[in-house]
Amino acid sequence: MQRLPLGGACAGQAASKDQGGHKMKSRINTSLVISVILSVALTAPETALALDTVYDQDTVNGHTGFLSAWRVTGELDKPVIVVKGYDTVNAGHPIDDLDGDLGTLAQPLTDSGYDIVVFDYVNGEVDLKENADNLAEFIRYLDGTLLDNGVIDGDADGHPDYELAIIGGSMGGIVARTMFVQENESMGVDIFVTIDSPHHGVQLSPSVGWATGFIDSIAGNQMLYGDDAYDEHYDWLRSVERSPAFRELVIDPMHTAAIALSDGESGWRLDAGDELIHTEYHDVSSYIEKGEIRSDYVPYHSAVNMDDTRVDEIGDGPDYRDLEYNDTHTSYFDLKIPNPRDLHGAPDYAVQQAIGFVIENSEQPEPAAHGWLTPLYNLLLQ
Repeated sequence: MQRLPLGGACAGQAASKDQGGHKMKSRINTSLVISVILSVALTAPETALALDTVYDQDTVNGHTGFLSAWRVTGELDKPVIVVKGYDTVNAGHPIDDLDGDLGTLAQPLTDSGYDIVVFDYVNGEVDLKENADNLAEFIRYLDGTLLDNGVIDGDADGHPDYELAIIGGSMGGIVARTMFVQENESMGVDIFVTIDSPHHGVQLSPSVGWATGFIDSIAGNQMLYGDDAYDEHYDWLRSVERSPAFRELVIDPMHTAAIALSDGESGWRLDAGDELIHTEYHDVSSYIEKGEIRSDYVPYHSAVNMDDTRVDEIGDGPDYRDLEYNDTHTSYFDLKIPNPRDLHGAPDYAVQQAIGFVIENSEQPEPAAHGWLTPLYNLLLQ
């Protein structure tokens, strides 16, 4: 596997940029480095120098590979991997996310000493197992990079020891969940957060049910509730995840949270209109809209991976029913975070909730002020 030392470029696969988007040469004049250090230390003592690095692998183990972009403050030693969701177009690159809203929203992570990594797929439509393999391969690359650079130490078996968090948006949460099962280990992940991920599949309303015939991607069918591909993939996930040994060794040691763009913690009213054109979970679901068509996308019980998805009817009237979940408990996640119903995606507040959970559960919280410049900065002030 090709390894890229941070700050260098590698055979057209990777390059480093500053936050202004300018490519940086892999070999830098020493006097220039000293000037940059002095300039940053004297003019911005509260902020460590952050560099953006792109690293892509077109193929991995015989299948399509992955794309990634890293924002590293000082040394890469505390990565948060943001695993992206389902994308049939792949028009952009993860570096665009770092240069956009995500980079701004993730500033609290940078301030807390984390390095931001955005992980995407060369092809988001392939088998979920293939992109789970891509994620595992990428983490192994991170492990090797940190060990090779002497940033972290390995344990007695040679495995690296550093804090690693994953934030999975929509399908990204299922890719990570698939990785844990496929690798039969946590891959060193300490914190795992999902944002409106279809843990029980995507459930389309009858009004757009006809559109399922046009879903021709493997990943799309694997997440489509009721499809044969869904049954095969999710039955496999659950068969492994329900093992006491797997739970004890893989799931339980992680800090885990599921963020839903809906709220199923209290009852809801389903009127005749909703029942006619939407699924029975409509009022506690996030949904997508296109023109006059609205579709339930990830019901609350799917977004939080509830153990019991039964719905009880607690009252009714001439044109409505009052419903509530029998039990919203999830044994997979430590915390479930409900929200008012919203469009499926990654709204700013949900990303901020995920970031807050990561910071709150950090094993080694430390501000990034000065970062690796602190000793030099203190010396200059003497």
